[in-house]
Amino acid sequence: MKNSWILSLALVLLLLAAACNTAREPAAQQYEVWTIDQADAGKGGAKLYVFKGDLLEKGQAATPEVVDLDAGAKGVGAGPGTRPHAISFSGKKTHALISNVASGHVYFMRASDRKIVQSIDVGEQAHWAAASPDDKIVLVANQNGKKLARIMADFEREQFTYSQTDDLDLNRLQDDAHPDNAPICPLLYATGTSQVYVTLRGGGLYVVDTSTTPMKVVKSFSKDQIAPSGCGGISTGKKVYVNSGTATAGYVYVFDNANNLVKTINLTSLGTDAHGMVLTGDGKYLWVGNRGNGDNIVVIDTAKDEIVGTIAPVGSAPDIMDLSPNGKFVYIAMRSANPLTGGAPAKGEKPGIQVMEVTEKGAKGVQKQFIPIGDQSPQSPNDVHAVAVRVVRP
Repeated sequence: MKNSWILSLALVLLLLAAACNTAREPAAQQYEVWTIDQADAGKGGAKLYVFKGDLLEKGQAATPEVVDLDAGAKGVGAGPGTRPHAISFSGKKTHALISNVASGHVYFMRASDRKIVQSIDVGEQAHWAAASPDDKIVLVANQNGKKLARIMADFEREQFTYSQTDDLDLNRLQDDAHPDNAPICPLLYATGTSQVYVTLRGGGLYVVDTSTTPMKVVKSFSKDQIAPSGCGGISTGKKVYVNSGTATAGYVYVFDNANNLVKTINLTSLGTDAHGMVLTGDGKYLWVGNRGNGDNIVVIDTAKDEIVGTIAPVGSAPDIMDLSPNGKFVYIAMRSANPLTGGAPAKGEKPGIQVMEVTEKGAKGVQKQFIPIGDQSPQSPNDVHAVAVRVVRP
């Protein structure tokens, strides 16, 4: 009888311990992977594809939700743009910002129901749009207009106000040190700050204070310090990483919190046209995709800011990339054999998303599966450029 009582008590304790452990275990984060085929609508493009992250992680052939962006923008604000090129999210992930690179249109899409609630035209060419950490402003790189546009935002009320008079005219700042001031990508520096790093097509970089009217440059770097056409940037809170990618070279630049350039990392011997970037291993490693002749990912140790290896094969022309919220997978936009943007270095093979599983605590990665999008033939008119991860349930 006594032994039976002891066994019963032990069983109860084991069940209680298991229940406590289960209660402590955090729920898995549900998330989506968004990408866009930037081909023209008449060629099957101008469509948003939304995949369920848990299915991609399992290696399943996920069927995406497909959204016609042209149809969604009709009758909304400035209406449809041309060639949707880039996706980013507001700080709270409630809205997506979709930039049209062959026009000046930026779509504000409610993420929950994929409804475009506003379309704003900032001028010649909206190459990239990014929300500030506090979601109060959206900055747009008007590339061919050579201007940095500022849109005042209230995402809760879905009210967005743009005045062309607030633009920072970078064309007026062109000089020998900054020969082509077309902005490529604005990168907001760190949570709680109003400063932004702006990369330039002709080389050089501006640090801009976005809180003033007009916005003003607070620090500049010349083309001899920063090479042309950077379009990857990551802020860790302690450092800022910015890349540069051309047909002949690739670099990563490291800045400290005082906006000082502290290190230049030359990637050229491993590949060219550095583009997409992502932090892995809880920030221990930086992955940088080479769209040019490397067709690989360079891995940088962020403690030493030194190259520690490469990841290959990845596929031809890896472009923009993003990380799953659990840090276990990286999703990469893979370019077409007929790239509509980026020129020869961006020439890939088949448009789609490469799913990479992160291994060795972020230092390595292996291909999990490839998700084709659009026509997969050598004559394909389709071209995937953007990819972004959105957490649905924290």
